[in-house]
Amino acid sequence: MLVRLQKENIEKIQIDEGIVVFDLGDPEQNILAPTRGGAEFTATPSIRDIEYDGRPGKTKGVQVKDGEDVTLKVVSIDCSAEVLAKAIPNVVLSGDNKVIEPGDFGLIKDENYINSVSVITQMLDGTYAILTVYNVMHEGAFGFKTVQKSENEHNLELIGHYDMSNPQKKLWKLEYSDTNPLT
Repeated sequence: MLVRLQKENIEKIQIDEGIVVFDLGDPEQNILAPTRGGAEFTATPSIRDIEYDGRPGKTKGVQVKDGEDVTLKVVSIDCSAEVLAKAIPNVVLSGDNKVIEPGDFGLIKDENYINSVSVITQMLDGTYAILTVYNVMHEGAFGFKTVQKSENEHNLELIGHYDMSNPQKKLWKLEYSDTNPLT
């Protein structure tokens, strides 16, 4: 006989699109809005299998996690200079943030990395899940498109980066809260 769902089985269903916040909890925190299509987080581990004679295939106990890459994808329709600048590494904002110009080639400056980006989502039971990625930067193409009866969408693929000064610091975390961190 099948067991029927109980109330506690559905309480932690995450609903709706969530809110994307740059530098949550800092005085400079900034909500990315409006967005379209929600946000998508991916953590991809690098797993190395230790091969040995007689190994039949993947074997428990002889695998090593060598690293991990994380991305947070979000589509923004906010075309402010501050938001568009997040899509261009080494960008230069000038004229009271009214002019965007590409920066120099070469080493990307620390200030071009965003300290953190968080996605706040709500659960059916009224609690919140907060996913945070650290040291993020968009490394993909920058696009600016105009279409009749449509809005300019620009894709942000925010990639987490390890910090050379603290390589053990985690790239991301998922935490739960009884209260909305924005209130």
